[in-house]
Amino acid sequence: MDIHLHNLPYDLNEWTVTRSIATVVHSKEFTPRLHDENAVERPLNFRVKLNPSKAGGVGNDGSGLLTFPTFAIGNKFLNWMADSPLKIKGKKIKFRRGGEPREGVALTLEKTPYVDPDIEEEYQQKLWDLSDKFRVNAVQFGVFYRPTYPAHEKDPLKPRAFSVEWERRYDVDSEGWLAFEYNHKVIRITLGSEMKDHIGSSIGINFASIQKIAIGYDGDPYICFDTLTPPILEEIEFYRQLTGNNAKDNRKFKRRIGSIHPGHQAVAAYAHHLRILLHNSSFDMADRFKEMCKIAGLADRMIIRCDGPNRVEASRIGFFAPKRLYNIQNEFKRLPWSVAFQLESLLHNGLLHTNDLLDLLSQVGSLCRAPQHGERYVAALLRHFHEKLEVRSIRQSPVKCFEEVRRTFTVIEGTLPRSNFLCSHVTFTPTRMILEGPYATQSNRVIRMYEDFLDHFVRVDFRDEDRLQYRWDREVDGSTYLQERVGGILKDGFELAGRRFEFLAYSSSALREHAVWFMDPFHHPEKGWVNSEYIRQTLGDFKDTDLLRQPSKYAARLAQAFTATDPSVAIRASEWEEVGDLGSTPYLFTDGVGTISKSLGDEIWAALCAGRGDHGLKSVQPSAYQIRFLGYKGVVGVDLQLDTHPNGIRMRLRKSMRKFSVSNVEFADIEIAQSFEHCNTCYLNRPLIMILEDLGVRMNSFVELQEIAVAEARTINDSSQQFRNVLDSHGLGRPYRLSHLLKRIEDLGLELNPRQNVPGFDDKFFRQLRQVSMMDILRDIKHSARIPIPESYTLVGVADEGPAYQEAGMDNVYTLPVGHIFGLYKACVQSSPDKEPRWLEGSCSILRSPVVHPGDVQRVRAIGKPPEGMLGQILESKQTPVVDALLGTRSLASKLGGGDVDGDQFSVICYEPLLPTDIDEAADYESAGTKTIDRDSTVDDICDFIVEYINSDVLGLLSDRLLVIADQSKDGIRDENCLWLARLCSQAVDYPKQGIPVDIDNDRLPHTLIRCKPDWHGAEVVSPRHTDYYESSRALGILYRSIILEDVDVYTADGEDPNDPLSLHLHSKVKPHLSPSQNHEALPAMFRRYVDELHYICTTHSLSNTPGIRLLEAEVVAGTILAKCSQKRHRKDRIYRMRLHASTLVRDVQRQIIEDLANASESQLIEGLSTAWAAWQHSRSLHYAFGARSFGLIALGVLFDCMDRLGGVQVVNSVAETENFDDDNTIM
Repeated sequence: MDIHLHNLPYDLNEWTVTRSIATVVHSKEFTPRLHDENAVERPLNFRVKLNPSKAGGVGNDGSGLLTFPTFAIGNKFLNWMADSPLKIKGKKIKFRRGGEPREGVALTLEKTPYVDPDIEEEYQQKLWDLSDKFRVNAVQFGVFYRPTYPAHEKDPLKPRAFSVEWERRYDVDSEGWLAFEYNHKVIRITLGSEMKDHIGSSIGINFASIQKIAIGYDGDPYICFDTLTPPILEEIEFYRQLTGNNAKDNRKFKRRIGSIHPGHQAVAAYAHHLRILLHNSSFDMADRFKEMCKIAGLADRMIIRCDGPNRVEASRIGFFAPKRLYNIQNEFKRLPWSVAFQLESLLHNGLLHTNDLLDLLSQVGSLCRAPQHGERYVAALLRHFHEKLEVRSIRQSPVKCFEEVRRTFTVIEGTLPRSNFLCSHVTFTPTRMILEGPYATQSNRVIRMYEDFLDHFVRVDFRDEDRLQYRWDREVDGSTYLQERVGGILKDGFELAGRRFEFLAYSSSALREHAVWFMDPFHHPEKGWVNSEYIRQTLGDFKDTDLLRQPSKYAARLAQAFTATDPSVAIRASEWEEVGDLGSTPYLFTDGVGTISKSLGDEIWAALCAGRGDHGLKSVQPSAYQIRFLGYKGVVGVDLQLDTHPNGIRMRLRKSMRKFSVSNVEFADIEIAQSFEHCNTCYLNRPLIMILEDLGVRMNSFVELQEIAVAEARTINDSSQQFRNVLDSHGLGRPYRLSHLLKRIEDLGLELNPRQNVPGFDDKFFRQLRQVSMMDILRDIKHSARIPIPESYTLVGVADEGPAYQEAGMDNVYTLPVGHIFGLYKACVQSSPDKEPRWLEGSCSILRSPVVHPGDVQRVRAIGKPPEGMLGQILESKQTPVVDALLGTRSLASKLGGGDVDGDQFSVICYEPLLPTDIDEAADYESAGTKTIDRDSTVDDICDFIVEYINSDVLGLLSDRLLVIADQSKDGIRDENCLWLARLCSQAVDYPKQGIPVDIDNDRLPHTLIRCKPDWHGAEVVSPRHTDYYESSRALGILYRSIILEDVDVYTADGEDPNDPLSLHLHSKVKPHLSPSQNHEALPAMFRRYVDELHYICTTHSLSNTPGIRLLEAEVVAGTILAKCSQKRHRKDRIYRMRLHASTLVRDVQRQIIEDLANASESQLIEGLSTAWAAWQHSRSLHYAFGARSFGLIALGVLFDCMDRLGGVQVVNSVAETENFDDDNTIM
């Protein structure tokens, strides 16, 4: 309802009037509080618009419009004003009944929350204060460098200079303007005249990328931007046909580019820093710019006035002149590839310019030719030098740094299991090529086929300048840029260190990270010339199949061979067969699931455990595996009936598992993508909480669970056992076997904190480990609402084989009734074969990640312990957690977000307070089909699909928008916009295989209902601004605000006693076994090598773009990264890489201490025990040094293992946990 306002003071603004009216309509008398404890309390929303003064300026003309969401509220307000008139600044405001509001306004007010007018007023004031622009005379791209370094310690350090590698003036025939874009947190420089030029360009400097800004005068005022990442470059279409519709006129009129001029293109890959000259004016331009930086929220310390002798000198050195780059590239080609790769990384990663590299090349060449060193040593030395350059003192020159590294560096041969290999990584951004590695990466079928040529394969990522995935604003056309930059690299390949790399393929998980495999062709002694086309053709029988006319599906089938897998056992063609599916299309009950005999399952398990220290004795043997086999993919479950098959069949694969054919293969490997040896804890998350809340679950149920989870995390300081429990519950500390070590320390008679006659072993490093672990848990709770659910589990889904038995003519077969499931589990933490199995029983909810639709949560009944005396696969499942489901006319898996049973994991919630009172019908979306072309696909078609996928990868955007609108709307997740977004999410999930993208321009991507977003949305934002958020009244808001995160203390070992109680207790245990004659002179070198690699891990896997920022040693030991990241998928990938890298390092140190613990003789165990004890003592003597404490933990683990073996006790997990470090599968 509209209400007209009159008699307003002329100097009022909308926010003052809004505050005055809010005192009435938000009072308890006007709006009584709700009695329903589960109802969401939202202040009544309304809108005030004042008519501008006819004289101009910022005042009003004394009138305006007040809009309420309903006539009932409007009438109530008018009656209230009749009895209690409202006065503002002494004037009685007059209210007159109006009519219907403009279309959509009332509905928006009814759905959306009230936003504090103080926030909006401050926001508008900032926009006004930042509306000034600065005229730009010239733009210069170049690099900061230090002309000289101090020769002696007391010599002064001279300021850095700026080498102008490219410049263009904009003060004669064109123009340029610098402006602050507060909404986008960007300083934008727009180049070109809107009146004269058809096309212009812009340079965007993100606030978050700015390290320092130098301002001063060099004739004209200048601004130097020292940024962490290159600026965002865009082309602008000034001259375009306008319709008057802003939504259409401002769509796609910008285009991402890699350079703003052909001259700039020549240096853009190396010269990232920006210097601009401003037009001089009557007032101090530098001071005015600094003032506006402060208004925009940039810290004062970032803006430095550089005048007079402190001026940033600018000159044209020409570090990256074409001839100089050509010459240095030729020098690289003369070196071994692994060495040249490291030199390329120094150049492309911006650590050295060409003059620095020329100073280095002669030494590198000499080292390569020296017989005592060789290629591998020099490459490892340069990789270490790379890491040292990032953290060197600003007073130390690159040459001095290299000399220091050479003096102390040593290298040792490391070994990796077949499931891992050392891989080099290349990241392409719009302007740069960033190089990393090599470091341990999980291998796949193709990599294992060419084990003697591993350095010919590289992993390539395509990212934005900040190394996050591409995101486009509505006005930016990213597709053209991607076709040129990404498509050009995919189709034409790239040259690196003298080798020419060409696109090979990708895995499905890598595609989600916008990563692919490239290879450099090579000559194989048996197969001849091997290039990417040869490898693709040998993977399967694709010729003359419909698959070749579907580029996305063809690429997805090739991706099966590149899935990260572990090798297991091989099987003959006569030992397996293909059988039909149960059910009917499109809802097959057995979609993606087959069976194996128990004997084959035993062989697979033995192969997987061969590299583990305990050979799997302490783990539960699974009865289900996710596999890749020839052209098949899916899950196989153990079926005892196959052990007595008359024809010797040991594996049955369903037709739905065959994605392509592979002929003439007599003997093939079964590759294991995942073994389901234990169930996982079921967790809440934001989408699930939003859906459950709208399905009737009480808000207090979530609050209570979070309070329990937070309290549990904070008990980490109570005792050693609680420390272990928290680590185990959240999968932390696995690479270093931290939980196992704590248990062994307890067995020595020590406790975390001393009490009575029990000594304590706690110290500063253990305290920091607990801080890091607790922060990781609390961060996940606060930022992702990742809260454990009691009595609930995440289990792999397989189909009930009962109907298959009946089809085979078997009698007395048990089959599950419709709407029922069977679930068996042992324990979700530290599963043990000695524990009695338990069965899920009773009414429960079941879901599959991701949940986006209210019907994605369904109710089922778990049957409990199955009946005895009948035949059925579920009756034979006794060793591992599985969920079996027999379903009616539609498979249960398909009802849960369109799932199947080819490896999908399902969360079963048995916790009564979280069982919803309402159940919505499952979504049933028609498939968008598969993109098909009228000819056979080529590799260029696959490349085009990758480009299109990167441009149209909007699943995260859709999911995020859905949650925000659900929070803003009174209809919650059932808002029509949310249901539409859920449909689009379903299509986006299928996009990698079906090849039909979500067109967010033409498929009506809903806008958020109001400008501000809920406060929980700012969780992972660096320095969120309160003007961008409102306080959410939904469960997510309540949960988010109830947790305050604190910074982790910096670890210092000052004052710690190396003769601690733990060392004293250990010595008494190991003394009888020590070998007094053993020499441990190699220990210092072993420790240095460990620290060097640990430094590299901490530097390489940091999420920060800031040079010198590293992970904490405690983060690596705990296996997490605490830094904020706006894209959680990116941090998860980085954590995975870091854990794998750390596990490899731990395994190397273990091997150096004792070569083969599992098969060691008594004398070897004594020698290993002595070395481990010496390593422990060495770590304690250097407890103040980086890496010493984690090195000691590795030594401690080997020490306990050797003691167990010498005492006749079976080896406790020594290497197993360092290999099986994957995160628990949770609802993401």
